[in-house]
Amino acid sequence: MRLEYVAKRIGLFIACVWVASSVNFILPRVQPGRGAGRGVVGVTGELWQQYLTYLTSSVRLDFGCSSAFYPEQVYDMIATALPWTVALLGTASLIAWVLGCLLGAVLAWPRSPLIVRLIGPPIMALQALPYYLFGLLLMSLFVFHLHIFPLMGGYSGGTFPGARLDFALDILHHAILPALSIVLVAIGGWALLTRIWS
Repeated sequence: MRLEYVAKRIGLFIACVWVASSVNFILPRVQPGRGAGRGVVGVTGELWQQYLTYLTSSVRLDFGCSSAFYPEQVYDMIATALPWTVALLGTASLIAWVLGCLLGAVLAWPRSPLIVRLIGPPIMALQALPYYLFGLLLMSLFVFHLHIFPLMGGYSGGTFPGARLDFALDILHHAILPALSIVLVAIGGWALLTRIWS
């Protein structure tokens, strides 16, 4: 039974990747003003040939050139961004786990403070929001309206990376908003689990 469950999950994962890849292939080709294959960098042949080439190249992790930043390779762009993503997600997940477990333990305590009982349910409700949607809401408030945090990037443009305090603070300033969206959404789930286990 367990092997059957694992096989189904793997099959579902492969199907999801295939559907997402197919949508990614189709969308640039159905945009207004672009016929099949026009406006897409580095593709030739009939549409079905382009699709097969796209799938086989993707399996080999050969994603070709970026259409937005041509001629930069997509693989190189992913390799550059991946360490930043792993560091952000890992740190934010660890913070969410610690804070969520603490919140859940305090909520399970019969004599928990009133403030904790008041903020607990709204924080738990945030787990129903997708990270990216909550992140967009935070961006709308703190980037576009209050102008407190930067829109994008790991550090300010023109900054020379190095082991310096100002560079570390610049990275922190850029990381706060995306980390906050992950932490606030994930805390509720950990708090709920901890409360159930307590």
